[in-house]
Amino acid sequence: MTAISPITAAQPLMVAKTAAPQPSTTSVVETATGAASPSSLVMLGQDTSVINAQTYTARGLIADADVAPAWEYTRQDAVTLAMQGNFSTSSGAGRFQGLGATLLEQLAQTGKGISQSVISSSSGRALEPAELAAAQDKLHSTADNSISLTLKTASGKTVQLMLSSSENGLAVQAQISGGDLSDDEMAALGKMASSFQSAIDGLTGKPPQLKLDGLTQYDGDVFTSVALSTRVRLNDGSVQTLDMSADADQRSVRMSGASGDLNLSVDLKNAAIIGDSDQQAKALKSYVSQIEAARTRGDGDAQLLSMFEDGFKTLHSHYPGARPSTAPQTLDDIALTDVDHGLLTGLGDFKASVTQRTEVSNPARLDELDAFSYDLSQTTQSKGRDQLNRTIVQDQQSHLVASYHKPVVAGQKLDLTRDPASQSYLYYQINDQASSTTRVGYEKGALVQASVSQSASQSTRISKYLMGHLESDTRTPLSSSKTRNVLSVLQQALQQDKESRQGRGVSTLKDTLASIQEKVLLQSSASGLDG
Repeated sequence: MTAISPITAAQPLMVAKTAAPQPSTTSVVETATGAASPSSLVMLGQDTSVINAQTYTARGLIADADVAPAWEYTRQDAVTLAMQGNFSTSSGAGRFQGLGATLLEQLAQTGKGISQSVISSSSGRALEPAELAAAQDKLHSTADNSISLTLKTASGKTVQLMLSSSENGLAVQAQISGGDLSDDEMAALGKMASSFQSAIDGLTGKPPQLKLDGLTQYDGDVFTSVALSTRVRLNDGSVQTLDMSADADQRSVRMSGASGDLNLSVDLKNAAIIGDSDQQAKALKSYVSQIEAARTRGDGDAQLLSMFEDGFKTLHSHYPGARPSTAPQTLDDIALTDVDHGLLTGLGDFKASVTQRTEVSNPARLDELDAFSYDLSQTTQSKGRDQLNRTIVQDQQSHLVASYHKPVVAGQKLDLTRDPASQSYLYYQINDQASSTTRVGYEKGALVQASVSQSASQSTRISKYLMGHLESDTRTPLSSSKTRNVLSVLQQALQQDKESRQGRGVSTLKDTLASIQEKVLLQSSASGLDG
């Protein structure tokens, strides 16, 4: 790593503030002129005039009466110029605009570590050297807002980037451990700049969004894993944290904030259960509709559920490419047939949950909570002694528990207080569960079992209050279940496919499997299941 000279008492520096700084590829020449005189800042290839210069004394203090911001290093690179512009026009996490991409691009171009910070004094006086050093350390390590990205390469190197900001400061760091980056690694790193910035812009947006899909599309030939960790203080003062990781075996997203928590993970180790792009798209569309239906039925927070939906789609999109032939492809290394795939969702196994912050919105009845909790999961198991004698079981589950208040007349404003005149409302309590289980079995290589069992139950309780008095309390349970035995259909389709291949050399199995796969997908509505 190239050493960069810090501001010290022995090296008085001048920091130039320009109205519209432009990145320069030329070097910055730092010169010392003695303790009593300010140093000169020469920018080769640019106008050498210094606009509104702020001068440091020999002790590192700022001599200007306005107490200009103190920089960790004096230089005129792209990162410093981006920080200068952001620091003067934004605040908090808003100062990260464009900065993540600039930091990653500069690291990819130079292959050298970067550290920079800028701090303004909140006391109206210049910071003493010890105070400044302590403030810089704190800004780099425990700022109000922080975003870190860690990438590990196939050659064993680690790239770490950190952006941090507080009310009075902005800082960045980038470092490489394990050796110098190769040209291919630097090129792949640079291609991730826009994806990194997209994630930052989403998390610091108003409202915040999950824009993580670009980070899951890293170059798997160069990088083995990517991890993002963020802490952002939102406008309302609440703190939102997120941890995202992805590699060839798994992907996960965990987020916590004032509105609630998300927890999603996908297991990619059993690569052979993953279907083709069409099958994945159908399954993903079906699950997204399940999430939207749960939000509507449980009156969930639209913004929180939108991020949950985005996270779910991100983790199940752009799966890693095919594994080497020497790597495990399935549970117990059993290869799956076209029939097996036709009876599975085509998605990797996963767990996903979202929990909204519980609120007490009725001061007259503290036991009536506004709450929302929803989870989804899929697990796939293979049992049997060998390829010819085995059983595959794939299980999908969902569970929704929610409660909320609504006005008696739709469209009216609900403002619950201890005043009986305000106590006219409907209180909903929801409890839904759904499952779908697929079984495929073989004996001596012959298909002997193929079935899909589905069930859904929905419980709705509505308590109606008028002027604080309970007028009605209704419970409406709905349930439905169905088992489809598709063995005979598949056996007939396999026979027809065999004859077609022998006669015309064309397979006819694909259409049959596609129609069956649509019936495999989870259905959370009891009325949506056939009797």
